Amino acid sequence: MALVMSSNISRRDGVQRWMIGVLALLVVLFLGRSTGKEVPTWLDGHVLRWVDDRYDWIVIHRDTFWLFKYFFSPISHVLDSMCDFVLWTLRKLRWPGVVAGAGLIGIRTSGARAGLTGVLSLMAVGLLGHWDATMITLSLMIVSVFVALLIGIPLGIWAGRSDRANNALRTVLDAAQVMPTYVYLLPAAVFFGIRNPSAVVATVVFAVPPAVRLTSLGIRSVPVVLNEVGASFGSNSRQLLVKVQLPLARRTILLGLNQVIMMAFGVVVIASLVGTGGVGGEVLIGLQKVNVGKAFSAGMAIVFAAIALDRISTGERSTSKRKRSPLSTMPVLLAGHPMAGVGVGAGLVALVGGASSLMNVKAFPVWKWLRVETWANDATDWANRHLRKGVPIIGGTGSISDWLVIHILTPTRDLLQHLPWWSVILVFALIAFASGGERVAVIVVTCFVVIAGLRVWDLAMDTLSQVFVAVMLSSLIALPVGIIAGRSDRVNRLLRPLLDVAQVLPPFVYLVPVIFLFNVGRVPGVIASVIYAVPPGIRLISHGLRQVPMSARESAISFGASPLQELRKVQLPLAVRSIMLGLNQVIMMVLAMVIVAALIGAGALGLETVYGLTKSEIGNGVAGGLAIVALAIVLDRITQAWGNRAVAAPLS
Repeated sequence: MALVMSSNISRRDGVQRWMIGVLALLVVLFLGRSTGKEVPTWLDGHVLRWVDDRYDWIVIHRDTFWLFKYFFSPISHVLDSMCDFVLWTLRKLRWPGVVAGAGLIGIRTSGARAGLTGVLSLMAVGLLGHWDATMITLSLMIVSVFVALLIGIPLGIWAGRSDRANNALRTVLDAAQVMPTYVYLLPAAVFFGIRNPSAVVATVVFAVPPAVRLTSLGIRSVPVVLNEVGASFGSNSRQLLVKVQLPLARRTILLGLNQVIMMAFGVVVIASLVGTGGVGGEVLIGLQKVNVGKAFSAGMAIVFAAIALDRISTGERSTSKRKRSPLSTMPVLLAGHPMAGVGVGAGLVALVGGASSLMNVKAFPVWKWLRVETWANDATDWANRHLRKGVPIIGGTGSISDWLVIHILTPTRDLLQHLPWWSVILVFALIAFASGGERVAVIVVTCFVVIAGLRVWDLAMDTLSQVFVAVMLSSLIALPVGIIAGRSDRVNRLLRPLLDVAQVLPPFVYLVPVIFLFNVGRVPGVIASVIYAVPPGIRLISHGLRQVPMSARESAISFGASPLQELRKVQLPLAVRSIMLGLNQVIMMVLAMVIVAALIGAGALGLETVYGLTKSEIGNGVAGGLAIVALAIVLDRITQAWGNRAVAAPLS
């Protein structure tokens, strides 16, 4: 009886919601006759003028106002000095010392194979001719990771030991991860200046969340029994942390270190837009000048550097029973004396660096025959003649680009831009209302009103059209591939290394092969977004299918279900949460690439943000960044509501 009553109540609530939605539709349609298509002038929040005025004031009073004189400027000076010191150290060690250091760190943390991978990857960076630029990027990354861990690990310990702290920090961490990377660079450049300090600050803000989350997860994953055993032996809170919780959470904390390094590396490369230089700056110059060879060569250097850092920071040792070599057993002998291991490693690196200095080893020797830049430019010319133009009947990549622009991208953009602004808000409000109720609808309407008040409505609709197309293409790829990988171990094993490589690459690198095939414009921006967004979608969909209990699948098979019926009736309904999370992550990844894609002609809000960073048009940059955040919140809340409804549907 109670179940019937609750079902009737929920049905009545649903009818009331739809009645309210229809009434709101009629009201808005009635008012829309006098509203017009354009955003009214009274809705202008004057954000651009206000931001530009504040920025001009900051430029004039930066050296005299107390907040800059005693807070922002000292922090900026300290960060700049740290970057200079680390770069000076790397240059003093010369390339043999740095390579030896990477090898020893890899051996100490992950074994001989990881050390060898780190050495070979850094050697490849040098052979490509980007050693000095990579050291600039590496110095920024080392400082950023150090500061991020200095902030993130204590906060993670606090969140892991306090539910109140965990709940308070969760909202902040969620907001920090939703915002696109470039949004951090604008306020950082305003308050801390350009070049190194702003790059470090933006990187730290982006890299702290995984450090906090994984440290907290490691602390909370320690079995309660072990905590009680430690307390029963008279350990106080600090001793319990140092002697029990941190040692048992070591692997998870090291995973957090790896994630911090990867995220920091990606942001530091992007931070070349504020004048940091480095290998990211070389990619940026190649993209701006449409020099595919230069961008490709620097992009390969980024890939090899990322692989080296990923392998030496995973902290995962092999469990093989094979006989160990003396080189691989050295870290085991020093495991009980970590400071001795650090001292020996530092001494060896210093010895190699000193010997290199005495031998006057300077620049990395680049083989003249290894001209990757020339090869890439020649391949680009060949692609332009054969792949972009193709054959008369079938066409080539140019025909694909033209078809997407003429039949999908432009009609979608024109539809969104020519619809009355209030009608777009109404449609999304009704979708949000039907998906998640009044609260989600209010959030969606508020975000769109903010976009309208920022006076970037047409640009936002252009960005939204590109996001729609990129999400559609990404979903068409990720969903079937993820399902196949979730049901086939062989396919999963084949895809795993490709997905690992795709996850390691910074967003910049995806632009290079795309302009190699499609030149510049909106289409390569969309395709780069698809390449960037598909891997997490495949991973989460495959993971969700593999997490379905075998008992449920065996029950379906025992009742005579075919593989297709088992998938449709059992696996997909039980994996719907992971599938919807995968769709949500696809949308977030596409939005994260919006600004990066602006570098190759995607335009819209991304171009506004890039101009804010590179042309000192801070007002336009802030407006573009806030509009991207608002779109991210809209799409995030709606897709999360879809996931909650899909999970609740089988239960009802």
